[in-house]
Amino acid sequence: MKRAIHIFPEIESEEIQRIRKVHDPLWDKIPPHITLVFPFTSNIPQSQIISHVCNVASEMNPFPLVLKEITGASDEYLFLNVKKGNDSIIHLHDQLYKGLLHPFRNQFNTYTPHITVGRIGIMEEFHRAVREYEKWSDCFHTDVTEIVIEEIDERDVSRVISVIPLESQ
Repeated sequence: MKRAIHIFPEIESEEIQRIRKVHDPLWDKIPPHITLVFPFTSNIPQSQIISHVCNVASEMNPFPLVLKEITGASDEYLFLNVKKGNDSIIHLHDQLYKGLLHPFRNQFNTYTPHITVGRIGIMEEFHRAVREYEKWSDCFHTDVTEIVIEEIDERDVSRVISVIPLESQ
C-alpha cells in the first residue's frame, strides 16, 4: 500500500471541486490537497512514519496560506497556486524528506507547492482549460495548522491514518 503526506487546506472548496470534477481523475478519491511527500511504497512501520512526521511538525508553527490563480504545468496539470505560505510549505517538504523518508525524494523535479485541480492528457484540451481559467480570480485564505498522513489503496482512494498538528514549542 502506498502512503503520502499532505496539507488539506480548510477552504470553501465547492468551486475547486467543480473544476476538479471536470479535469482531475482523482477528484472523488482525495480532497483538495497540497502534497508534502509524494506517494511512496515501503515496509517502514506506520508508527515510525508517524513519529518522524510528529518530530518535523513539532518544529513548525501554524502559518497563513493564500491560494490564487490556476495555471498549467508540465503540459498536462492544472495547478491552483500558493501565493502565501510557499516558504513554510517548502520547509516542511524538505524536513519531511530528511532522514527516514530521504530514499523516496525525487531529485529530478523541483518542488512547487500547489493544489492540483486538473490532469489533462490531451494537449488541445489542456491548452483550452488553461485559457478558460486564466481570468479565474477566486482567492482562498486559511491557516495551515496540521499535516496529514494517508494511505492510498489499489483504486487510488485516500484514507487518513494520522492528523498531526503543527506546534513549535
